[in-house]
Amino acid sequence: MAEIVVASYFEEENIERVREVDGDFKVSYRKDLVPPPRWEGDVVGEADWRRTDAQNEEFLGLLAEAEILLDFPRGLSKPLTEAAPKLRWIQGGMAGAGPVARNFGILETDIVVTTASGVFSNPLAEFVLAGMLSHAKDFERLRKRKESKKWSEEETGTLEGKTLCIIGTGSIGKAISERARPFGMKVLGVKRTVRKDDEAHGYADELYSTEDLHAALGESDYVAVTLPYTESTENLVDAAAMDAMKPGAYFANVGRGAVVDEDALVERLRDGRISGAALDVFAEEPLPERSPLWEFENVIISPHSTDNVPRLMEEKLVELFCENLRRYLGGKKLRNVLDKELLY
Repeated sequence: MAEIVVASYFEEENIERVREVDGDFKVSYRKDLVPPPRWEGDVVGEADWRRTDAQNEEFLGLLAEAEILLDFPRGLSKPLTEAAPKLRWIQGGMAGAGPVARNFGILETDIVVTTASGVFSNPLAEFVLAGMLSHAKDFERLRKRKESKKWSEEETGTLEGKTLCIIGTGSIGKAISERARPFGMKVLGVKRTVRKDDEAHGYADELYSTEDLHAALGESDYVAVTLPYTESTENLVDAAAMDAMKPGAYFANVGRGAVVDEDALVERLRDGRISGAALDVFAEEPLPERSPLWEFENVIISPHSTDNVPRLMEEKLVELFCENLRRYLGGKKLRNVLDKELLY
C-alpha cells in the first residue's frame, strides 16, 4: 500500500478528494504538524512557524513511511532523503519547483518531482494584462485628474495593434497570450529552443529562441517575463536586453526576480526608456525599503502574491495531484515532471 504524506495545510474537503481517488493507498495528514495558513486556502503557511520537539518526532515518523509527498515539507531536522527513505514521488506546491528540489538534495536521486505548473497561470496572466491596460489607458493620470476634480479631455492609448513579447512560453506565457490576443495584440513568444511543430500551438504569432531575444524585444511595445530561475535564465533580461527594447516599452515580470537585472531596470525607468512596469517578483524578497522601485508612480508592486486567490489555488493543486495520483497508481506518465537538468 502506497503511503501519502501531506506536508502542507489543506482544507479537509480537499484531503477527502485525495482519499476518494480509486486505488490502494493511505493518506497521512496532521494539521498540527504543518504550517498554519495565513488566509483561507493558503498552502504555504506562516514563515516563522516551527514544530515542537515532540511534533518533530511525530512528523518524522510519518515521513519514514512516505512513498508520496504532497508538497515539500518545511522545517525538517534532517535531510529529506534520510527522513523519507521510501520516497518515490513529490508533488510540489509551486510552479518553480526546480530550485526547491535542488535545495532538498533531490536532483541526484531517482525521486520523481512534479511541479504545480498551470495552477497559478490565470491570476498571474490577469496581473500582467491589468498592468498593460493601466499603462495603455493611463489610469494613474485619470486618478490624479479625479482627485483634483479636473475635467481634461486628452488622448489615450490602446493595446490594439501593439506587439507583446512574452519571454517564456510555458503555461503562464500561454495564459497571457490567450488574454492579450483578443485585444488585437500581436504576440511574440521567446523560448529556449524553437521546434518545427511549435507553430501549431497557435499561442504566438511568431516564435524566437532565446538566442534571438534582442530581435524580438526590438519589435515589442510590451514585454512580459514568465521564466523560472535557473543558471541559464539568471540575468537573461540584462541592460543590453533592455536597451534592445523599443523606447518607451512597458515591462512586466511574473517569473522570478533573478531573471532580470533590477539595477538596469531602475536606470531605464528613471530615464524613461522603459515607460512603466508591473512586478510581482524581485531579486530580493521582501523588497527592501531602500529599493528605488518603491518610488516610481509608474511601477506596480505586488509582493509575490498576485496568485494568492483564496481557495482556488488549493483546489487546482489538489485537482492536479489527484490526476497525477491516478496516473501514478496506474503506472502512467505523470504531468509536469521536473527536468532535473533544466530545473523546470
